[in-house]
Amino acid sequence: MKRYLYFGESTVETTGEACMFAVDTFLGMTPGSSSTTTMHFKSRNGAATDDVVTITHTNYTTKAFMTEMVNFMQNNQKNPFLIIADKTNVSAVTKMIASLTVTTAA
Repeated sequence: MKRYLYFGESTVETTGEACMFAVDTFLGMTPGSSSTTTMHFKSRNGAATDDVVTITHTNYTTKAFMTEMVNFMQNNQKNPFLIIADKTNVSAVTKMIASLTVTTAA
């Protein structure tokens, strides 16, 4: 069974910025600053650059956010659709996410 991570910006209804990545395309996370973390995925269009989701987690450390993400992915092995961020859905993985930006390879 293929599993997917869903990310929706808080203004997805006006910006259209939402994405879904297969879990097996997840490459890792890197800290951007004390309040941001970048999640890297293999490019969906085959480009040499990664698709990235930059997550702002104000008032939470990068380590706390990364730990929560790893625990969520490990604890939901049978769920094919993991909602990471969706401001319109209270069942999203964490309340740590203040905002996010989706950047895909051109």
